[in-house]
Amino acid sequence: MSRLPILIEELIDRYNAGERDFSKVIIKIPFGDTLSWQPERFKGLDLSGIILRNSSIQQIKIYMGGIILRDADLTNVDLSESNFARADLRKARMRGVRIFQSVFEEANFSGADLAGARLVDSDFHCSNLSGVNLRNSKIRDMWFTCTNLTETIFKRAKLESVTFAKVKFIKTDFRQAKFRNDGVLGVNFRDCHFEETLMPDGSLQDETK
Repeated sequence: MSRLPILIEELIDRYNAGERDFSKVIIKIPFGDTLSWQPERFKGLDLSGIILRNSSIQQIKIYMGGIILRDADLTNVDLSESNFARADLRKARMRGVRIFQSVFEEANFSGADLAGARLVDSDFHCSNLSGVNLRNSKIRDMWFTCTNLTETIFKRAKLESVTFAKVKFIKTDFRQAKFRNDGVLGVNFRDCHFEETLMPDGSLQDETK
């Protein structure tokens, strides 16, 4: 796939001028730009509605904490080894994203579409995944602690070495999800609460009755 390089400053300038579609680009930082190493550089940067379909953010990957990407199109973007702590990703289109060893602590994904995503060894502590579509996703080596999974859809997802800790499941949908159940490699629920949650076999898990 051919991608065109663009400096992050140019992208921001063009976005502020009204441009939104930056599909198939490689976002880069200027060579020797030491300011790019400041973790708070993009805090609060609002790129709502930006289209980054099939683009690469690998050269700026660790500096996105607090960024606002509401309604953004991040389809097939590799978000590995990135820091999106406290990022606003509400209603983002993120089908096919790859997330490996990334930080999304306290991030807000409410209503986002992550169908077919791959989530591996990443931090979603206290994140809001309410109403998120995780159909057909692959989730491995993950802890979801104090995560909001209200009405989250895991239908037909594959989960391996996944632990849910102190999670309240409300109308969560696990139908046809595939759990490994062999000890450490399985799916573990620790101190969780279930309300109207559909399990892989279609049964209803509800501790309120």
